[in-house]
Amino acid sequence: MEGLNPLDILIHIINFIVTFVLLYLLLYKPLSRFMHKRKDGVARTLEEAEATRTEADAYLAQAKAELAATGEKARQLSHEAIENAALDAERILDSAQDEADAILQKARAQVQQEKQAAIERAHTEVVGLAGEIASHILSHSVTLEDNREIAERFFRGPEDGQ
Repeated sequence: MEGLNPLDILIHIINFIVTFVLLYLLLYKPLSRFMHKRKDGVARTLEEAEATRTEADAYLAQAKAELAATGEKARQLSHEAIENAALDAERILDSAQDEADAILQKARAQVQQEKQAAIERAHTEVVGLAGEIASHILSHSVTLEDNREIAERFFRGPEDGQ
């Protein structure tokens, strides 16, 4: 043990302790604080990510609910449009039927007027013919035989061609 001096050993031990204390103060505490801050930052980031995820899930659920409501509303609007179209078609058909009835009524009235006018013309012609026949009959003397012939012609009608 020749080269070992207890004083040197004591100086090395003190040197080691001082170095350890200095390293502890200079490196360990700041490194420990840094690691603690980093751990807190990561924890905060994870909490924020979880909060963001929860918020995103809530938005997703809301979007799904709105999508479902929109789909239901679209189906309802489609159903209403179909019903309105059916009602419009029914109204159009009713209107067309009313117009057709009005046209038919007008045509019937016109036919009735034309029929009445034809009857009046026929009546006028019959009166004229009766006048002509009367003047023809009165122009010569009427005998009993002439009356019979007129009556027979009258009762035979127009089918004999006379």
